[in-house]
Amino acid sequence: MSAAVSTSSSLSRQHRAWIALYSLQIASSKRNEVLEQNNITESDLTEYQESWFKMQVRRNMIEE
Repeated sequence: MSAAVSTSSSLSRQHRAWIALYSLQIASSKRNEVLEQNNITESDLTEYQESWFKMQVRRNMIEE
């Protein structure tokens, strides 16, 4: 088991999905690899995408 999987498995599914969404946004990683590394599914990404987007908006507002 890789370090990424063992570390991410102690996080909630929501946090793992957020990490995956960040990874997909900033890296050229393969989508399937990111999902596997974070032990999540496409359904998890879909479920938490809106809350992740809201965090992005808030962060951008703070940085301005």
